[in-house]
Amino acid sequence: MSRALYQDIHLTDYQVDRVRTYIRAIDFHLPGATCEDFRINPRARYLGYMFQAEDLESYGVGLACTYPGMENQNTFIRMSRGQLLGEEGAPVLPVNEPVLGAEAMTLNRFYDTPGGPTRHGVDTYSADAGLPGADMDLTMIETQLSDIIAFHNGQPVPGDQEILDLKIFWGTLLAGRYSRLRHFAAAGRLSPEQAARLEKLESSVNAVREILIALDLPTLETLETTPVVDG
Repeated sequence: MSRALYQDIHLTDYQVDRVRTYIRAIDFHLPGATCEDFRINPRARYLGYMFQAEDLESYGVGLACTYPGMENQNTFIRMSRGQLLGEEGAPVLPVNEPVLGAEAMTLNRFYDTPGGPTRHGVDTYSADAGLPGADMDLTMIETQLSDIIAFHNGQPVPGDQEILDLKIFWGTLLAGRYSRLRHFAAAGRLSPEQAARLEKLESSVNAVREILIALDLPTLETLETTPVVDG
């Protein structure tokens, strides 16, 4: 089994200062703030093993914004291992955009604020009419189906999803959230609106059955079969 080339680095005070000096030098900042408005996470995460297109020397250092009113916005800066260790002639990686941490999360697009969901914890689904969480279940499956159709048609897909991403997301949604919806539908727990939306979703999935098969993605019929485990 392959292993990561490097491990995460727990930054010393001197290494944190190097990060601070670097973000000042390149004026790295979030819109509306300055390069001075960051609290630096003392743990640098190794990125070279996580993404195929990433430089093998790449690390990500978390930056929490401290500017008043922007305290919930987090980003990161890419730096090479040599930069963090203070090596002479260390490679300097291309500067990344100050993307918000929340925007990098898979589920972020299902919420409506840059900092995350408008409701959270026990109140996440408190405003739902019908089965709590069913609206989110339906939205996620509907959206992923749209992603699949876009991918099949050669159109842009949110998050630059590839076929492996589609297989993981779609399979997980069908096995988890769709099965949950069917269970509560049979128990009469869905609101009339949720039940109608589920029926429409099933019709949409069946209408693109050939696309799912062409992409080797599960269909609703797949859920009725016994999984085959290789090996």
